[in-house]
Amino acid sequence: MNYQKLLNERNESQFLISMTPVNSLVELGFSSGMNSSSTVLDLCCGYGEMLKIWHQALGVRGTGVDICGEFIQQGKKRLAECGITDVALIESDIFKWNSDEKYDYVCLSGEEFGGLQSTVTLLEGFMKPDGKLIIGTRFSKVENPPQELVDFEGELLTLNEINAVFQSNGYFITDMASDTHHEWERYIMWSARRHLAELRKDIKNQSQMEWCQKWYDIYFRLRRPLEGYATFVIEKI
Repeated sequence: MNYQKLLNERNESQFLISMTPVNSLVELGFSSGMNSSSTVLDLCCGYGEMLKIWHQALGVRGTGVDICGEFIQQGKKRLAECGITDVALIESDIFKWNSDEKYDYVCLSGEEFGGLQSTVTLLEGFMKPDGKLIIGTRFSKVENPPQELVDFEGELLTLNEINAVFQSNGYFITDMASDTHHEWERYIMWSARRHLAELRKDIKNQSQMEWCQKWYDIYFRLRRPLEGYATFVIEKI
């Protein structure tokens, strides 16, 4: 086994804020038609890792926008280290950021603003008339998920309900990539380490202690058995 390759992949994966595996994202980009002529906008892009992956694999040009300066600065550093100049990362509130450019693909992963319907409407404002939307979102594996989970996560639809929202807006799902337990564990523990780092700065911070404990409890008791994550490509006829 090539252990160094395994460690390198693990190190790279910490910058992907998604429960969809890298290989699935590459396959999704390829099958949806991404190529060197494609332009991609990723809102709430985190470190810009999805754009980096699609650029390296398929040659796309892209723009990422995120309000978190830590993510953007680290993402810019990683792009520079790889010599990537066709991906731009911008620190901004996506509701205050404007662009005259329209994109072939407009993405939003892991975040929803006012529910899935509002998310679709938001993304459409940046899309070319014949463009495609890519939405990564959590979903409920059961009908009527527990209210405690909904209170923690916000809107949590079943896959069928997600499909119904897309179709009500004239969209069809043309590609889909699902989560794995491994990717969930990677994301949950990455987040847990960030929470614990904040707690170590002030060990007497009771609210941060309670949040750390809740993070684990909600995952093991509710999220792991009842919640999934999928990335969808949707387009109109």
